Amino acid sequence: SRREPKPKASTGGWNIPARKAIMPTRPADRLPVEHATMSFRAWHSAPNVMPRAHTHTDLEFNLPIGGDLEYFFAGRFLRVPDGHFAVFWAGVPHRLIARDAGAEYLCMTLPLGWFLSWRIGGDFVGRLLSGALISRPASVIERELFVRWAYDFTPNSGAPVPERIALMEVEACLHRLALEIPGKPAAATGPGGPVFGTQAERLAACVSERYREPDLSIRAIADAVGLHEKYALTLFRKACGMTLWDYVTRLRVSHAQRLLLTTDWGVDRIGLESGFVSPGRFFAAFKAQTGGITPRRYRVQSG
Repeated sequence: SRREPKPKASTGGWNIPARKAIMPTRPADRLPVEHATMSFRAWHSAPNVMPRAHTHTDLEFNLPIGGDLEYFFAGRFLRVPDGHFAVFWAGVPHRLIARDAGAEYLCMTLPLGWFLSWRIGGDFVGRLLSGALISRPASVIERELFVRWAYDFTPNSGAPVPERIALMEVEACLHRLALEIPGKPAAATGPGGPVFGTQAERLAACVSERYREPDLSIRAIADAVGLHEKYALTLFRKACGMTLWDYVTRLRVSHAQRLLLTTDWGVDRIGLESGFVSPGRFFAAFKAQTGGITPRRYRVQSG
């Protein structure tokens, strides 16, 4: 059944309250980063404190209900207050480290390739890829949308809605959010200076701009940001918990998923438009990322 979030008065503003003093890194934050496989989905639950940081290539949306959430994110300790709408790129290592008693959240994950295809203006994309966590008090409409998305994605909810409808609502929400953001944020920093950003950020940004190029290579990516190929591979794996080429492939597959949902193009054309050089490589990559589901079956199942 639907659960309506409790409205909460807000003080306005865009910056997430951070702890005044720099806190030491906790032992769990030195564990290897895990990489999770997500998809386009939404849910309502009581979040669990995470034993270690993880990454996934999606955009993630959180809206806490009934209490605050605290994250270790890109080397910082950040608090997302009750009733705030927060969005961040989950390719940045992050970990939920605490939540207020009774706190729940509405959550959504959106494949990055779908988001990038929307060409959202301003510096919104750059901010997210550089490790920003953007947050501000949720509007009444946004709270209602989050509740609806969580309900629509609930199995056997009794009122299934095609994903493309939710997708249009999410796109409109992000376009509006991007228009409202003032200025550029300061670089994410920690006790030792910049944490994400710099070289790892530039690699991720380069891939996000060029993943649809069929002749893209690791060397081309490394050269574009002025790094040695082997160093770029090591750096990216350490920062994001996956190989650089796995990241390229994940963006290509997520782009293909969006085209399968929003166009009537043939599968071969979609594979080509997503950057794959052959149908065989497209099918193999798609099935590997979706647990064995073919592109055609994905289109049918998603309605």
